[in-house]
Amino acid sequence: MTPSFPMKYLAILLAALSWLIPASSHAYEKEAGKLASERITADAGELLSPIPVLHGGRIMPLDSFAKVHLLSAYHKSTVKGEDKEKLGYNQWFAQLVLDRDAAYQIKFFRLRNPDLIDHLGLEERLDGLFSLDELREPIDSKSDEIQIIYEKDTDLRTLVEKQLLDLNNVVRTIFAVSRSLTALTPEVMVMDAKLAADMHFPAGKAISYYQLSEAMPKLEPILTGMQGKPSNEHTDYERAAYAVAEQMFRMQQYESSFQSIALIPPAEDPDSNPWLSPWEAIARDDLTETQSSQLAQLSEVILALSFKEDEKAKELIPSYIDSLDITPNIRLEIPETINAWKVPGFLAGIGFTLPFSKNATEMLYNHFDSFEYSLAFYVLGFIFLAISWLQANGKNLRWVSFSWVTLGFLLHTYGLLLRMLIRGRPPVTTIYESIIFVGFTCVLVGLIVEWKRRDGLGLIVAIVPGSILHFVGFKYAIEGDTLKPLVAVLDSNFWLATHVVTITIGYGTSAVAGLIATVYLYVRLFNQKNKALLQSIAKNFVGITLVSLLFAIVGTILGGIWGDQSWGRFWGWDPKENGALLICLWLLLIVHGKWGKQLDELGYATMLSLTSITVLVAWFGVNLLSVGLHSYGFTDGALFWLTLSCGAIAVITFVPAILIYLRDRANSTPPQN
Repeated sequence: MTPSFPMKYLAILLAALSWLIPASSHAYEKEAGKLASERITADAGELLSPIPVLHGGRIMPLDSFAKVHLLSAYHKSTVKGEDKEKLGYNQWFAQLVLDRDAAYQIKFFRLRNPDLIDHLGLEERLDGLFSLDELREPIDSKSDEIQIIYEKDTDLRTLVEKQLLDLNNVVRTIFAVSRSLTALTPEVMVMDAKLAADMHFPAGKAISYYQLSEAMPKLEPILTGMQGKPSNEHTDYERAAYAVAEQMFRMQQYESSFQSIALIPPAEDPDSNPWLSPWEAIARDDLTETQSSQLAQLSEVILALSFKEDEKAKELIPSYIDSLDITPNIRLEIPETINAWKVPGFLAGIGFTLPFSKNATEMLYNHFDSFEYSLAFYVLGFIFLAISWLQANGKNLRWVSFSWVTLGFLLHTYGLLLRMLIRGRPPVTTIYESIIFVGFTCVLVGLIVEWKRRDGLGLIVAIVPGSILHFVGFKYAIEGDTLKPLVAVLDSNFWLATHVVTITIGYGTSAVAGLIATVYLYVRLFNQKNKALLQSIAKNFVGITLVSLLFAIVGTILGGIWGDQSWGRFWGWDPKENGALLICLWLLLIVHGKWGKQLDELGYATMLSLTSITVLVAWFGVNLLSVGLHSYGFTDGALFWLTLSCGAIAVITFVPAILIYLRDRANSTPPQN
């Protein structure tokens, strides 16, 4: 390939052709999109899905790239197409890049705030859905206002201004993605049969910018010969060449700025170095032979899909992916750090390779959402548990409930394992993963408690936090890629597997202890005569309190050791460190209050029930401060929900506790004569 030819030619014609360039980019878009309509099949998205792309600092399949971008706008992974048919995220993406006219009509932007809709000059709709075509001009008209909002302090922005910024970012991102493959899609027609034959193109069939750039050595002499000749002396052949060059020039001027999809890996170290978008690759004159071959293969794939040649694409895609050489099979290794634990040295570095790639595993994770199915089984378990309460002997239904929850737990575990294989990391590396793992811990402890007690208490402990945390996790998942690379300070599998997992188990078991204490309060309020039941529940929450205290203390100490290795100090009163210490001190206060007989059983249960507030503050609250060395994983906008959750826990705790206290005090007061 000789990419210098089109750039040289475009520079020569810049002055001569500048008056031909439309003033409005929208006019060009409509013209360039005419050839794109109705050009793909229903399988195009699935065929594209395994192709690797660099996005967000990591290599992922286009399957994940498509899902992340649809979730950012629609918050769901399926959308209704122009004909109301259901489109998965892969087919939506295929339409977006290969069939733009159709994609721009799909309503997948969800606007819920009527004030924002009115501000954009749009009409309010029941479903709140709008298409890209409907939003682009209103957003463009607000460009000056958006720039002013960007310059405002975050705290001074109104709700409409914040939502306008978010919408602007999403709309522009999706639009840029939609045009990032236009260098490879068939956008130009060579109408003159002789010119097409001379350039080795089929007459009457659209070709791509990339194909034109490859044929520029044949087109340049024709264009050069036109210079200096009067326009009335130009032949039809020359005019046809000029028309092709004009279209190519306009594409290069407008389309080449869209580089959101990086598909061509660098010559060395594809995991660390930047990849090239098709437009970038075509403009480069230093591509290696391998990169040039990869670009040519990718062009064939896109053209095959564009012309509904799916069988051809099926043959081309595997060889293209193999040429990239960046999707190795998953290898599990025992790290050298195990030597610190006096494990025999011959074990260090050994491992085994699993017979499937990270890309294939990630696609399986995307298509089979084990956490959604897990939640469904938890809800089923709750339904059967609730029905069992309505019967005199609900033992059989509790077993059914236990079975559903166990199945949900297995799917929960399966999802965690898939994430670990994809990332090559321990189960907890981000706030999202901590949410999923704490839910996993709560369900595991709940199932153990239920196996021992077999009276429904363990099922409550498993179902309530397991379900709630799944819903919280879904909220985080729709905001972007949940498999992002780690921040540098967390890049240590050893400490992630020890400190982070330990402290997270401490969060989960503390929440379980608090929940059991809450159950105790309500049982004591409504069934105070069942002393045996109350004592058994109290025994459980005391035992789990000690377990949670152990994990919290050990996790905090391990965190200090990691801090000493990373930052040169064991303790620095960082907000996150203070949060971990807060849990330890709270649990120690409760335990010592009981052992020192300052707290009776009601006081112990009440304070323990409030432990979940401590956990939430340590887990999420300190992140809202946005200070400290642990300044990663922040949760903007979580203050309202954090406050609401803590308030709800306080109400749920204090209402039964106060009623029990007043009742016990009234019963202990001797009657008046």
